[in-house]
Amino acid sequence: MSVRHSARAMSTGLRRLVAAGIISGVLALVSAAGQAVIGVSAQSQAPSPAARAPYASKLSQPKYKLVVDKDVKIPTRGGSYVMADVFRPDAPGEKFPPLLSLSVYQKELQYVPHAGPFTHQERPEPEYWVPRGYVLIFLDSRGTGRSPGNAGVWSTAEARDYYDAIEWAAAQPWSTGKVGLAGVSYYAVTQWIVASLKPPHLTAFIPWEGFTDHYREWAYPGGLFGQARVMRWWTDVTGKQLLEHTRIDNAAAYNENYIYDLMVNHLDGPWWDQVKARAQLDQITIPFFSVGNWTSFHFRGNVEGFERAASKDKLLRVHIGGRLTEFYSDEGKTEQLRFYDHWLKGIDTGMMKEPPVRICVRSSPRDCRWRFEDEFPLKRTKYTRYYLTAEASGGLVPTSTNDVKLAVSAPAAERGLTYDAGPLSAARGGRGEPGASFISEPLADDTEITGHVNLVMWIASSTNDADVIARLQKVNPNGSIEAVSDGVLKVSHRKLDPKLSRPDRPYHSHDVEQKLAPGEAVPIEVEIRTTSMIFQKGSRIRIDVLPHDNEQYFAVYHLGTNTIYTGGNRASYILLPIVPPRGGVEPDLGGIRSAGRGGN
Repeated sequence: MSVRHSARAMSTGLRRLVAAGIISGVLALVSAAGQAVIGVSAQSQAPSPAARAPYASKLSQPKYKLVVDKDVKIPTRGGSYVMADVFRPDAPGEKFPPLLSLSVYQKELQYVPHAGPFTHQERPEPEYWVPRGYVLIFLDSRGTGRSPGNAGVWSTAEARDYYDAIEWAAAQPWSTGKVGLAGVSYYAVTQWIVASLKPPHLTAFIPWEGFTDHYREWAYPGGLFGQARVMRWWTDVTGKQLLEHTRIDNAAAYNENYIYDLMVNHLDGPWWDQVKARAQLDQITIPFFSVGNWTSFHFRGNVEGFERAASKDKLLRVHIGGRLTEFYSDEGKTEQLRFYDHWLKGIDTGMMKEPPVRICVRSSPRDCRWRFEDEFPLKRTKYTRYYLTAEASGGLVPTSTNDVKLAVSAPAAERGLTYDAGPLSAARGGRGEPGASFISEPLADDTEITGHVNLVMWIASSTNDADVIARLQKVNPNGSIEAVSDGVLKVSHRKLDPKLSRPDRPYHSHDVEQKLAPGEAVPIEVEIRTTSMIFQKGSRIRIDVLPHDNEQYFAVYHLGTNTIYTGGNRASYILLPIVPPRGGVEPDLGGIRSAGRGGN
């Protein structure tokens, strides 16, 4: 059965039907259609600044109609299969590069609006890519959507299925054999993982805001269970499958005891590599374009992937907009097209002739200016220590238990700052009231902080453990406060991996718990998420330390007090990546003023 519509009319019609509250009817209609042929306008979108560059005329232009193959069974090892929808150009006899996207979010959600609260699409748009000569394949991970089997979120089993789907796509009569991967968040995480397995026909991929380490960047950042984020997410994605009409598609879906499994495996170890999957970055050798947001929880993975992957051809782009806003923007799609056209179609788009790093350096949480760099972190960085002191700041942070100064030199004498870490600290954390705040003198000049940040601190507890929530902030000359970055650490997880740790970025092993003796002071290093911010002249640097933030899991050792030590033999400090300006004239690459919220 074939149905012909304009892509724009189809999209608008679906949105109206969704607004009218009959999503289930629309999905049933689309599912029943089997293969559909959809006409598209050959009109391109308004050119972005990037599209006006000399290479713009070389990019793939929209000229094909679109064919949809619904519910295609893709065989996987062991005799099973995963289900997919295939969106391809209506051009018999021609071959095109496939772009695959796999997740647990159900391919059927492609047919609801790409807007909140239905934000799990996070896939490339067929009406943009297929007319330009690409095949899009949206896959349901095993045990989700229409795919049978036992669910395994970010698992090795899921990655092997993805490997098999990539090789299947390469062998199809409409395929060039050069396969790419596309998508945001979950779809980006699965890209990192399957690229580690080296499918022979995987040629290039774009992990758009996707972490590389299930343990460190999702479930247990700093060794602390990310209760609010993980539980909200799992409830939502499971509900999309089991609480809505789509439950009839696969009544046994989402049968993984996910939260239980995470909690049982609260230390890092073989389970996180062999059952769950972690990107093996040293095994990734193909070209990729890592795209992230300074404020997203995914961002650590985007940077780790760029820094540590073995690929010679790799790019990094860091923006400030929302992950979907940027992904679906004209600029975002143009950059993706430049990358895929180069690696999958052999078109000279000029992208690989540009410096490999493009970052939007922030002057506030909503304003930034683009800049090319040759590497990340930046070689010209001047790592600078700002020391924690016990000297009163004069009431600059009245909500803090310890309102003290941040100094450029270490205090001569050792002193301790004690604060409550008991049950009431959860409510204080939810209100943003610190146990200790360290604030600098006004800066004499504009100061750029771009890169990794390390908080090195001596700490003790009256109990056998402690949690550290650290926040780096900018205090503007008018007294307003802007969030810059943050980090967390469970003190019993303070052990460092000597091979992967650096002075600017600690890497914790998380393979053992080193409990405290009550009152025992130990040195710790808290990884503050990679960031970028210009602190204008007259602004101050502020570090807040809290025992809890009302987001992470609240453990029963939160029954006493914590103490931070400063000065003497226990000098504590934050190591900041101060970036001096480069010599010569900086090219004007434009900037962004974000109208909405940043990435998450």
